[in-house]
Amino acid sequence: MEVPLEVVLKNVIHKHEVEDVIAEKISKLEQVCDHIISCHVYVEQNPTHQQAKFSYHVRIDVRVPPHHEIVVKRDSGRNSHENLATVVREAFIATRRQVETIVDRQRKMIKAHSKEKMTPAKLRKALKTEA
Repeated sequence: MEVPLEVVLKNVIHKHEVEDVIAEKISKLEQVCDHIISCHVYVEQNPTHQQAKFSYHVRIDVRVPPHHEIVVKRDSGRNSHENLATVVREAFIATRRQVETIVDRQRKMIKAHSKEKMTPAKLRKALKTEA
């Protein structure tokens, strides 16, 4: 990465566990795309009305050249029993899928639609009769 990884943990109880998961997932993300410009990870843990439960918010911002910006947001929800590491993993899985799609398009593995297929049928007929 050109810009160092930025991780913001707000009100997180088990910081080391979350940091280990983030480091593992970042290394896997860099295996998919080695030319990532920057990655920002924001993790927030908020207590809900019942003290035994927490609400988790995860946001991952990734920039890939030439001008692709990926933003993934995941929330655990108020009544969810998921732990924070699971929510972080799910957010990184979604991020990795989007990065893989961008890399495949850059490598021309995903077929781009031609302009002819995207024009209406009547316009195609009109263009053929003129030629």
